[in-house]
Amino acid sequence: MSTYRRYQHAATIGAVFLAAAAVHSALDDQHLPAALFGFGMLVLTEAALREHRRHRRTQLECEWARRRALGEHPAPLDPCCLLARHSHGQAHDRKCTSDHSLKRFLAQVEAEHRGGDV
Repeated sequence: MSTYRRYQHAATIGAVFLAAAAVHSALDDQHLPAALFGFGMLVLTEAALREHRRHRRTQLECEWARRRALGEHPAPLDPCCLLARHSHGQAHDRKCTSDHSLKRFLAQVEAEHRGGDV
């Protein structure tokens, strides 16, 4: 089991316990603890969903790399890499599934930097 899966399961279990605690507190007319338990449940639910997305992305990257190793030419994943998502397509990391490469990106940045000094 991957680390992402373990974190996902732990967060899911925690969210279920906090949901039960929130319901129990609400039934006992303890509204402040119920609200706090509810907030904690939302935080853990978001964490579980985030870990699920990370696990799924890792699976997709592994499948893509396996197909490349077998000589196939699979289409790039969408987004091609997580750095591209956060940089709005301006940068790509070493796990990029497109024809971009970190080496090419660094060469582009260096060329732009040298061009700005002239």
